[in-house]
Order: sequence, then structure tokens, then C-alpha cells
Amino acid sequence: MQGIVLILLGALLLSLMDGVMKHLLEQGYSVLQMMAVRGWFVVPIMLLWAWRKMPSGALKTTRPGIHFLRVFIGFGAPVFFFTSLQTMHLADATVIVFGSTFLMTALSVPLLKERVGPHRWTAVFLGMIGVVIAAGPTSDLVSGGALYAMLASLAYALMMLITRWMGPGESAFKQVLYFNVWSASIATIFSIADFVSMPLMDLAWVFLTGALSVLGHLCLTRAFTIAPVGLVAPFEYSFMIWSTLIGFLVWGHIPGSSILLGAAIIVASGFYLIHRERALKKAKAT
Repeated sequence: MQGIVLILLGALLLSLMDGVMKHLLEQGYSVLQMMAVRGWFVVPIMLLWAWRKMPSGALKTTRPGIHFLRVFIGFGAPVFFFTSLQTMHLADATVIVFGSTFLMTALSVPLLKERVGPHRWTAVFLGMIGVVIAAGPTSDLVSGGALYAMLASLAYALMMLITRWMGPGESAFKQVLYFNVWSASIATIFSIADFVSMPLMDLAWVFLTGALSVLGHLCLTRAFTIAPVGLVAPFEYSFMIWSTLIGFLVWGHIPGSSILLGAAIIVASGFYLIHRERALKKAKAT
């Protein structure tokens, strides 16, 4: 239950971050510059927090290679997704990225040796149908941005499986810190030649994206660390609801009956997963 709550909270925070980032990209800034500047805010704050609140040696790791692999693969998730937002609506890009839910569930079987029964497969399948209905796919889905969204989906799925593989030995804070340090460094190197000066208001927006990103990823990382992928992954469908609401409030994209129908299917499949998990635990206890 803690994993489910953390997934829902993380989805809300990261959806807000995506909306702010889309606004900044519409001002003409590059994706890599946004990631670089965001990292300049996020990394010092996280290091200060670690210095003040965490015991000495808490950031040391015995698995540097796994962390590097996680960053190397995961870096593509925000880069490809934000690139897709330059040519696609927020909801349309999000629905493609939700292919990562199925990928995580499917790959958790051979990679993590987790068992996903027919009931969960059915719930995931119905949830995916709800996502597609809620998104109301348009012609934007066949644009060049769709390819970037699909690459973001694959990168995200692999990154979260690596997160689960690490287990509770590597804290959520440590994983998010390492990811931001290396992501900011890589983005800075590749964006410095074409860097565009930014007014204070835009810098404030970037700072907000950093705060939302850290809090959201801490929630997601912790959720995938303490709960099975096949259980918590479907609850990321709530991203679709938040993205649709943000698109309506900010850009005037009006949701129709398909949004309500899709949301109902998503919620129903999520509650069925909760019911199924409780039933399995009760059976094991008996």
C-alpha cells in the first residue's frame, strides 16, 4: 500500500513538472539546456540536505557500475520525452510513454524473476485500454515526436527495472542524487555551446521543475524499491489523468467523454489490483 500511495503522489508531482517544462520549451529553450539548468539547482540542494541530515558515509555505494548503468539508460527518458513535447500535446506524448508499464511488467518476469499472474496481466491490459481511450489519440501520434516518446518509454522501463534490481540496499535519495549529478553534467557539456541567457522568471520556473522532479522521483524510486513491479507499475496510469487536466487548465485542451470513460477503466483496474493483492496475501497467510 505504501508503494501504491507513493506512485500516485509521484505521478502528480512529475505531471506538474512536465507541464512546466513544456511551457519553458515553448519559449524556445533546448531540452538539454533545461536539464542542465535544472541540475544546477537540484544537485547543490540535495548535497546540502545530505550534509545536514544524513550520517557520514550514507552516500557511499558498493555498486557504482549499476548506478552508472542506471544513469546511462535513464538519461534518455527525460531527453526523449521532453523532445517529444516540442511537437506533441502533453496527453498524447504521455499515452505513448505508458507503454513502459507493459514493458516493466513483461520484463520483470525474465529479468527479476517476479511472478505476474493472469489476473494482473488482465488488469494491466484493461488499464492500457483505458489510457488509450482517455488520451483520445490524434494525428500527432504519427508525427516525428511519437518516435521520441517510444524511446522515452523504453528507457524509463529499463531504468525502473534497474531500480528494483538494486533493492533496498541503495536508498531512493542516493539513486536520485546520482542520477541528477550525472544527468546535469552530461546535459551541461552538450548544451554549453548553444546556451541561451534566461530571465529571472524563467529561472524560477526551472527551479520549480527541479523541486517537483526530485520529490516525484524520490516517490517513484522508493515505490519500486519496496513493492513488486507488477503491482505498482499499473498505478502510473494516473499520469494520464493529471496530464489531461494540466493540458485543459493551461492550454485549453478540453477533455471529452472519452476522458471520463478511460479514467473509469483505469481506476477500476487499479482497485482490482489492490483487491487481488490482498486476496493473495490472505491465501498465503492461511
